[in-house]
Amino acid sequence: MRQSSEKKWFIAKIKPNSYTTAIQNLTRQGFETFLPQMKVTQRQQNKFVLKNVYVFPGYMFVCFDPRINAWNKVNSTYGVSKILGFNNKPSEISSELILELKIRYEIKINTTQSKTLQKGDSIKFCTGPFTDLIAKVESVDENKRIWVLLEAMGGYQRLKLQNSQKISLINFKD
Repeated sequence: MRQSSEKKWFIAKIKPNSYTTAIQNLTRQGFETFLPQMKVTQRQQNKFVLKNVYVFPGYMFVCFDPRINAWNKVNSTYGVSKILGFNNKPSEISSELILELKIRYEIKINTTQSKTLQKGDSIKFCTGPFTDLIAKVESVDENKRIWVLLEAMGGYQRLKLQNSQKISLINFKD
């Protein structure tokens, strides 16, 4: 009997403001948890702030083998309200969906560029007020300042980006 192949993913409803408590207690009991988060840029007091928000607020994914671990154990864990289910049985989530969510919402630790940008390159902003916008590199000077042309609202705007600023962007191919 292979234990790893028998593990399945389920959705647990979390009590308000109890994410860390639930994760600690479930991990202590041997359950695997997954709580997808994404970075969102919000404007606060005339500046933009990067925040982590939960993709599914109030819920997390829990992995266990339902034949070995009693799912009622999860329901009685501090921080957990209940496991979502139907007909008094927990509803299983596909492992492929969890894998795709893990790939999509994996937090990137190293956002430094491995390649230097050159004139004519296209870049896509990953964070900040220009998130998901594409710009063309106009020039790069000796002080590592990058001048880009950003197309917005039917016109072009010239922007200066400095290497010292915390800017996350990727080289984008058309």
